[in-house]
Amino acid sequence: MRAGSHRRAKRPGDRRLGTPRAMWYARRPSVMSTSPTISLGNVLFRFRSFTPVPVIALMGFLLWRSRGADGPGGPEVDAALNVAGLVVAFLGQALRFYTLGVVLEGTSGQGNTLRADSLNTRGPYSFVRNPLYLGNLGIVLGLLLIAHDPWVYVVGLTFFFGEYFFIIRAEENFLRGRFGAAFEDFCRKVPRWIPRLTPAYAGFTEHRFDLPRAFKKEHNPFAAWAAGAIVLLGWEQYARGELTRTRLWALGVLFAAVAVLFVGIKAWKHHWFRARPR
Repeated sequence: MRAGSHRRAKRPGDRRLGTPRAMWYARRPSVMSTSPTISLGNVLFRFRSFTPVPVIALMGFLLWRSRGADGPGGPEVDAALNVAGLVVAFLGQALRFYTLGVVLEGTSGQGNTLRADSLNTRGPYSFVRNPLYLGNLGIVLGLLLIAHDPWVYVVGLTFFFGEYFFIIRAEENFLRGRFGAAFEDFCRKVPRWIPRLTPAYAGFTEHRFDLPRAFKKEHNPFAAWAAGAIVLLGWEQYARGELTRTRLWALGVLFAAVAVLFVGIKAWKHHWFRARPR
């Protein structure tokens, strides 16, 4: 501090919210575990957008090696699972879409660091502790049903539950330190994965469903899994010699529709086509 200045030096524990640093300290949990499980969970949370890449590559290799062979149950089961997979994936996406439309900004973080300005206990969080991850499970399971390969099931589900085992425990450690007894009560009342049949907390969220926010948050994951589903369906038909020109055109139209929707929402979100003031 400069000589003659009467400004009070800021301490690390300063609770005033006048600066970003003070805000960070105000949100920091008072007690946090440093166990290897928590440390690994924090790392996986930070890089969770990239950790699936080698796993997806491995599953792609397994599907390429199978050359489109019928999965367990034969072609009739394959066809039924294609439909079931799309339905399950859309249900998972719908849960994610609804969740991100009703929660407040600063919660259910999708960034690279754990953050929680408040504890979500209403809406979907009144039924299950991790509605976003339950939605992810629906999407992953839907894609696995479309692939319908035994080894792909093993690799995909092992990776999914293995990664989220660590991530969820890191998040719970963070929330336990941030909210203390309130979070402990939440954990006692609300299951981690299997939803309750009735809400644990009465009432709904304190604000209306935010449709624009849901679109802004979910256009990336939707485009990713929808494109993946189209590729899986196309590969299945191609590997079996059943990819007719009509089917190829149909898949191409679906892929183009997903791309147009993705680019359109991205442009709207970032104001790409808004006229700049001169």
